[in-house]
Amino acid sequence: MFAAPFAYSAAEIRAAEAPLLAAEASPDALMQRAAHAVARVAREMSGPRERVLLLVGPGGNGGDALYAGAELAREGWQVEAWLPLGRAQQRALDAFVGAGGGVVEKPGACDLLIDGLFGLGGAGDLPDAVADIDANQVLAVDVPSGVDADTGKAGRNALQANVTVTFGGWRYAHALSTRCGNVLCADIGLPLPESHVRAYRAVPNTGLDLEGIRPMGPVPVSVKEPGADDDKYTGGVVGIHAGSGTYPGAALLCTAGAVTATPAMVRFAGAQALEVVRARPEVVATRELEQAGQVQAWVCGPGIGIDGEADAAVDWVLRQGVPVVLDADALTLVARAPRKLARVVVTPHDGEFSRLYTGMTNDRVEETADCARALGCTVVRKGRATVVSDGQESILIDAGSSWAATPGSGDVLAGIIGARVARDGIDDVLLLAQSVQVHAVAAWLASRTPYGHAQTSASEIASNVRSATAWCARF
Repeated sequence: MFAAPFAYSAAEIRAAEAPLLAAEASPDALMQRAAHAVARVAREMSGPRERVLLLVGPGGNGGDALYAGAELAREGWQVEAWLPLGRAQQRALDAFVGAGGGVVEKPGACDLLIDGLFGLGGAGDLPDAVADIDANQVLAVDVPSGVDADTGKAGRNALQANVTVTFGGWRYAHALSTRCGNVLCADIGLPLPESHVRAYRAVPNTGLDLEGIRPMGPVPVSVKEPGADDDKYTGGVVGIHAGSGTYPGAALLCTAGAVTATPAMVRFAGAQALEVVRARPEVVATRELEQAGQVQAWVCGPGIGIDGEADAAVDWVLRQGVPVVLDADALTLVARAPRKLARVVVTPHDGEFSRLYTGMTNDRVEETADCARALGCTVVRKGRATVVSDGQESILIDAGSSWAATPGSGDVLAGIIGARVARDGIDDVLLLAQSVQVHAVAAWLASRTPYGHAQTSASEIASNVRSATAWCARF
């Protein structure tokens, strides 16, 4: 069972470290605890006869790498250290050399590179020589060098890690950047408080199993079987308004997402009513919004167009007094003529987000939270890394794969979110994040073939929503 993990900014981590560093009974005690975790992971990734290179910077991460290297060297590993900036934490360097480690002027090929160049302070460009290191695997300490710990943005020559080991809690970059690879967190006693940000990985992908060192895990999801007294209405009826003559497929895909996400009724209102019923006979469909019947939530926007009729449909849905999920064309219309968005979830990809929110800063987490506060709604900002925020709490979800990057995938997600909002309500960001979790796993499952993973489609993603829900419920 994966714990619900909190994520922290670099400043919050440094603040938590400060009292421990001030109270250390012996020099570098905290650094050595971190280094022991690094060494444990290194042993799982490599072996004593393989060549290990430490990429060492002048700060604490360089010290972590050196103390880890000293531990391995004492066990007979072939370990060398390269100091590209010519400086290192002296006590750690002395311990490394004393354990039999060697310092090199120029890095050679290695089986495992332990990246301790920068860590939390590692944003920006790296020297070209760093990019030229020939390593079979990279183990990053805290955050891969060149990757901003708060934004996940990568500078020139930023390292790509196979595994990143961090300490105490997640950094934002662990969910926002694919350069972190598989992320593990070791408990070294940091006094971290609860955070307003949580981070998850939808599809954990690590074969490493180390006591006290946990991988970034999925959003917790439960399967809710209907009760003995439940019927087609009691599980939350969702209404779908999607598709047009130009984009008829959006109606089918959005409805498919909803049908596969709920045991309750799905109502459809739109021009593709007949096509929807042919594809999904369990759906109750009509062409007119006013004839749709009672629902507990609406999904509006995928493929509806941006003309006056579509604009009027968005207004009608927002007046119904139930939670609303606005996606795709509805977001363009809202950006063009802002509305009150109380009890609304908006689901923009980055392009749509830039039209809804004008204060872009390259800080994906803060931008999304600020947009939610400004619009008075909840934002599900889609991507390989999705940010869900109501302005107070934020959840970061690394999909764990990019198989969902296919046309119509977002329409399926909108249907999933709508169905679950109809059942569970709109007030809990964790419940909304569950829809993102299920969708990400459905895309991953849809990409599987008897011979390995391969490209998939939105229809296949929708057909895997039920399996994905059951898969997620195992954790």
